[in-house]
Amino acid sequence: MDKNTSIVNSVLQDVDVYAVISANGRIQYVSSNIEELLGYPNNELIGKNIRDFIHNEDIFLMESYFFNEHHLHPCTFRFLNEKGRYIWFETTIDYVHSSISIDRQEIILKMTAQHTDSVIIDRPNDSDKASKDFTIGMIDGDIFLNDLPSPIFISTFGKIRYVNNAFQQLLGASSRDQLIGKSSLDFTDEAFHDIVKNRIQRLHKGEKVGLIEQIWRRLDGTEINVELTSNLTNFKGQKSELIVLTDISSRRNFQKILQRSRERYQRLIDNSIDTIAVIHEDKWVFMNESGVRLFEAGAYPEMLGKNIFDHLHPDDHEHMKKILKSILTGNAEVQVTNQSWEISKNKTIYTEMVCIPSTYFGEKAVQIILRDISDRKKTEELMLRSEKLSIAGQLAAGIAHEIRNPLTAIKGFLQIMHKDFKDHQQYFHIIFSELNRIEMILSELLMLAKPQETIFKKANLVTLLQDVALLLETQANLNSVSIEQIHKNNHIMINCDSNQLKQVFINLLKNAIDAMPKGGKVQVYTKREDNAVTIKVKDEGEGIPTELLKRIGEPFLTTKEKGNGLGLMITYKIIEDHNGNISVDSKIGEGSTFTVVLPCE
Repeated sequence: MDKNTSIVNSVLQDVDVYAVISANGRIQYVSSNIEELLGYPNNELIGKNIRDFIHNEDIFLMESYFFNEHHLHPCTFRFLNEKGRYIWFETTIDYVHSSISIDRQEIILKMTAQHTDSVIIDRPNDSDKASKDFTIGMIDGDIFLNDLPSPIFISTFGKIRYVNNAFQQLLGASSRDQLIGKSSLDFTDEAFHDIVKNRIQRLHKGEKVGLIEQIWRRLDGTEINVELTSNLTNFKGQKSELIVLTDISSRRNFQKILQRSRERYQRLIDNSIDTIAVIHEDKWVFMNESGVRLFEAGAYPEMLGKNIFDHLHPDDHEHMKKILKSILTGNAEVQVTNQSWEISKNKTIYTEMVCIPSTYFGEKAVQIILRDISDRKKTEELMLRSEKLSIAGQLAAGIAHEIRNPLTAIKGFLQIMHKDFKDHQQYFHIIFSELNRIEMILSELLMLAKPQETIFKKANLVTLLQDVALLLETQANLNSVSIEQIHKNNHIMINCDSNQLKQVFINLLKNAIDAMPKGGKVQVYTKREDNAVTIKVKDEGEGIPTELLKRIGEPFLTTKEKGNGLGLMITYKIIEDHNGNISVDSKIGEGSTFTVVLPCE
């Protein structure tokens, strides 16, 4: 090793890294000097689970250490650096407890990197033989150590000088001579050699070393997992290492089974197309990636700790509170309900939610599965609208044919009797006007009952809108209404049935004019974006009540005194036939805006 590398390693060994871990293992804070040691910027680690960076063989040790608050020694484990190599850290911990519950806590880690490149251990040659000077009869209390159930050995700078019966049995030796005089590194997996050397060096400097898990090999080559604690002792006048081992192979095997089970469960959650989350005290405390995408959050931490009612539609608040309460109080084992969420100002999603009881660090919580049913709801609404159109069409066909014949006779006889109404001309005009109105309603009904032949041709949308505005200019002037057109592009070609689209915009403009009996301004605005064009018709009327907004387009639904609701119903149908969509936004006292989006070339 060159001099510069030695200086760098020496400096890094003296650097302490501090981190704060939540009770579920998420990194909440890490000091910025982590980048010097591991190569990660600290903001890259925050929000991630510490298990993702700990060596698989050290996870169980780390978790056991975290949940045991009575520590006599620090813990040593391996942390993955940015280059894919593991760095040994010695760690001490402290806790921050919640004043609300003893089960809620944060873990503060103080981590010190262990420099493992400069320690040299005396390793004997194969020709070295055991000496009588290493027998256990040369130390006081040898009989006591020999009969202890825990495997124990004493070494001097790694060279084994004493072993008890339990240690001999652990390694499968038939006699102590097979062990004494050898290096402890001969039985330790190579991945642990550097940290073993480091711990021996620190012991001889008078420092305490913590608990560590290692992989050893018996004389027959079989791997065993052991947990080690080390202390400095005096053996035959020499400072030596007293090592106590615990065979944790069964525990590690069980831990591996649990780990695999947990990983399978975690993969199921992470890869689920449905949102899986946990609600505790009305806040999100866990959410899988599907949920993060559903709520369009930038990252997982953005959703943690957020109140669930922040996105939930106000109309669903009370129902949600009742559902959560019934689960938490044990009145129900499962609840299935539907609700809507306001993801952004212009986007609302609809979900189906299954709620079941759960726990969050010992406290009652609710686990939920959310499924996005926005597409299903839209399909159901389209089917419902189609059924209403069908019913209205069948009704229209019957009414129109039954009324039109007598209506034609009445109008004919009235025209013949026109001369007899010289003294009552005003009454004649009212009667004839109302008969014409009935005839117009019948025409609209027949349009619903009998699909019109649609002839698609290329047309300039701006020209079409200008023609409609010109057609309604007189009616607008009579009502003190001005029509303002704003077109960013005067040449927008679309494939359409011009007559049907004219009918659409006549309906929208007439409704806008009728919405302002005291006068005002109607704005017609067009904007092209990629392969679509947006047309907005905005008025300054009284607005549409919220309870009617969702029902716009239904037959016979109207806010006008003499309206019948068929105009908008026909408008919606024509736009759907043109592969477009129409929506309405309205505020009481400010007016309404109808937005039509159509495909264009």
